[in-house]
Amino acid sequence: MFWKRKAKKKKKLEDRRKEPRQEDSSEIVIEYTDADDTRMGKRVYQARARNASPGGLKFQSEVPYVTGAIVDIKLQSRRTGKLIQAKGKVRWVSKPAAGEAYEIGVEFVETPIRSIMDLLEHIYKG
Repeated sequence: MFWKRKAKKKKKLEDRRKEPRQEDSSEIVIEYTDADDTRMGKRVYQARARNASPGGLKFQSEVPYVTGAIVDIKLQSRRTGKLIQAKGKVRWVSKPAAGEAYEIGVEFVETPIRSIMDLLEHIYKG
């Protein structure tokens, strides 16, 4: 009916990003402390980056992470040879289909400008 308001379309996640993301398949190390179970201390996991920007990173992992958790990320850049270390806050976690890995979105927080500069060099060095 003409008087019914059309539902607003939600913007896609990609449309809301602050910076464009670049594809990346680097292996990364995630150090993670589960806020619900601090008895275990920091745990170290291997993961694979999917894409990155100066503001964040998407990676795949066999391990689910809690939204809001703070993680330490280490990426040894094959492009620049530098070890990039950053701290990130888990913003979202997607449930995988059977037999697939979780996808996790992280926003960088409390990360030194030098690490951001190294990440920029890693992302855009061709």
